[in-house]
Amino acid sequence: MHIAICDDNVADRKHLERLLSRESDKRAGTPNILYVDSYGEKMHFLANPLKYNLIFMDMSTEPGIVEFIIEHLNAMGYHAPLVLYSDKIDYTQIPNLPDYVVHAQKPYIPDPLPGFLALGDANVTGHVVTVSVHKDSVLTHIPKYMIMYAVEENDACRLHLTDGTSVAVDERIDELRQLFEPYEEFARVNRSSIANFKYVSAVMPITLVMQDSRELKIPFLRYREYKWLKQEMDELD
Repeated sequence: MHIAICDDNVADRKHLERLLSRESDKRAGTPNILYVDSYGEKMHFLANPLKYNLIFMDMSTEPGIVEFIIEHLNAMGYHAPLVLYSDKIDYTQIPNLPDYVVHAQKPYIPDPLPGFLALGDANVTGHVVTVSVHKDSVLTHIPKYMIMYAVEENDACRLHLTDGTSVAVDERIDELRQLFEPYEEFARVNRSSIANFKYVSAVMPITLVMQDSRELKIPFLRYREYKWLKQEMDELD
C-alpha cells in the first residue's frame, strides 16, 4: 500500500513516519508492506497524488492550503481515504468535504492507525463499506467488517472491533440499531447489545458467545432465530 504523509510540521511528520514504520514491520512476510512518502509542501505532493491508497494530512502554515489540495484532488479524480488530523486548524469545520475524508485529532498516536490502514488496504483491493458514527462529536468512518458487537453500558455505547480495540461513540443503542439495519449480519440481541453474527462463536439458549469470548444475553424465545442467523452467516463466509 502506498501512503502519503502531508504535514508541514517536521517533528510531527517524522513521528508519524516512525509509527507507520512499526505498522509496516508487523506486516513483514506479507504482500501488504507499507510504502510511505512524506511531504512538507503541496506542489511536490500534487505532482502524482493518485498513486496513494491513503493520505494523512495536516497542513496549517498557509491559509486555505488543505482546501486547495482537496480541490485539486477532486479535479484529478482522487477517491482513496484522506485522514485530516485537526490541530491548530479544526478541519471538521470545512464545509462540503468529499466522502473520502476521515477526521482525526492530533497528536499522532498508534491506536487508530490499524483502522485507517484497513481503509487503505480496502482501497487497494476494492470498495470497503463503512459505518459512520460520531466520536466526541467528530464524524468517524469505521469499516463494517471490523465491528464485532456494540454494547451500551452506563448510558454510553462502545463498538468492539475485531482487532481487539473498542471505540466509544456518541450514538445510543437505538441509533446504532438504525445504522446497522441495512446489514443482515447485525441484530439487536437485547436492550443494550447489537451483535455481528459473522463473529458469533456459539449460540446458547440464553447467551451468544462472541469470538473474543464476550457473552451477550439473549431471550430464550429467540434462540432458534439466532441459531438460524448464525448458520446463514456461516454459509456466506
